[in-house]
Amino acid sequence: MNPKLGVEVPIEPERYELRAAAPYCFDLDRREFFKFLGAGLVVVSVLKTAAVAQESGGNRQRRGESLPNDIDAWLHIGDNGKVTVYTGKVEVGQNIRTSLSQAVSEELHVPVESIEMVMGDTQLTPFDMGTFGSRTTPTMNLQLRKVASAARDVLIGLAAKQWNTNPQELIAIDGKVKEHAGERSIEYAALIKGQQLTQALPAEDPLIPASEWKVAGRPAAKVDGIDFVTGRHLYPSDQKLPGMLYGKVVRPSAFEATLVSVDTQKAEQMGVTVVRDGNFVGVAALNSQLASSAAAAIHAEWKAEPQPSNKDLFDYLRKNVMEGKDVTGDGDRFDTGSVDEAMKSADHRLQQTYTVQYIAHVPLEPRAALAKWDGDRLTVWTGTQRPFGVRGQLAEAFHIPEENVRVLMPDMGSGYGGKHTGETAIEAARLARAAKRPVKVVWTRM
Repeated sequence: MNPKLGVEVPIEPERYELRAAAPYCFDLDRREFFKFLGAGLVVVSVLKTAAVAQESGGNRQRRGESLPNDIDAWLHIGDNGKVTVYTGKVEVGQNIRTSLSQAVSEELHVPVESIEMVMGDTQLTPFDMGTFGSRTTPTMNLQLRKVASAARDVLIGLAAKQWNTNPQELIAIDGKVKEHAGERSIEYAALIKGQQLTQALPAEDPLIPASEWKVAGRPAAKVDGIDFVTGRHLYPSDQKLPGMLYGKVVRPSAFEATLVSVDTQKAEQMGVTVVRDGNFVGVAALNSQLASSAAAAIHAEWKAEPQPSNKDLFDYLRKNVMEGKDVTGDGDRFDTGSVDEAMKSADHRLQQTYTVQYIAHVPLEPRAALAKWDGDRLTVWTGTQRPFGVRGQLAEAFHIPEENVRVLMPDMGSGYGGKHTGETAIEAARLARAAKRPVKVVWTRM
């Protein structure tokens, strides 16, 4: 709640992450869009409020969008009957792959099993600010329902035209259009075979009320659940490519430290690729053990400003509260307040001091990225809640157009606010650029 405005503020990632520049910017030389769908039905959603529907980012300019500004969700029905749904949202353990499939299934009247969700692929999905703030269900779920409903109406219209009958006399059910009173029926795939049709989402399209839902909001087996429990699912840290190398980065001694000098001679003698670029020092090797040994063999000296120790952290945080800062990013500034000032103004005061260890956000699985270059085109598989944000950071770091960068987000184990930025992706990409082979970087918890 914004205490000054009296309005509720959406829970989002720390806003500096949404505006932050790439953590690295390398001195590299700057050297079609996707969509190769076959015949089928494509439904696009044309919205004036696309920025809002694409997450709680307000009307902030969206950097590097790969689709027109007014496109925010779409769906494709192939001539084989398979329904492919595209969304920039990502699966981080909250099971939206299942719930979004249920939403489409409900409105389109097709089994969940016939739906494939393409998520978090910056080359194939509409722009999305990110997956955070518990906004997927109220925004993307609703949006995909509207898209599926529009697709159903188009299919019914196609059948009505083919049979020369009134659309009101037809219904959609189980992936088919049928007559209310007759015996004729036709599968969606047969209706669209050999055609490529595009339909804009109508301004008003009644959705099925929740009281009549048969699929949405009901218990359902997790999509791909068997792969997760049997270990077949590949998390970001499990990704592999032929000829892949393993990367390790030499970390600075403190935050915002500057590299003064580095001796890489011992590491180079170990037969690994060593990269020194500004404050970035890393190695790429045939296996993770060799990469770790080579990184440990590098002697680096760093310059850093004094920083609070664990012993001093409590006092430091008390003395550096965010007073007068725009913590909501909406242009309104207000004080988060001083504990001492609040105590002075209280009618009754009870005083006792309790301290606990500082707790930092740690995702359940380590941050990981696998990067591959094809000329001046970069593909990265990484665990992130903001694939498009990472794409922008990669483009900035390597001085290449965003359309030359593709970020894919395999379903990851957890994020929940801790995987917004693209350091791991940039590190893997820098090492892959130097090694001229795919490189995977997996952070440790240390």
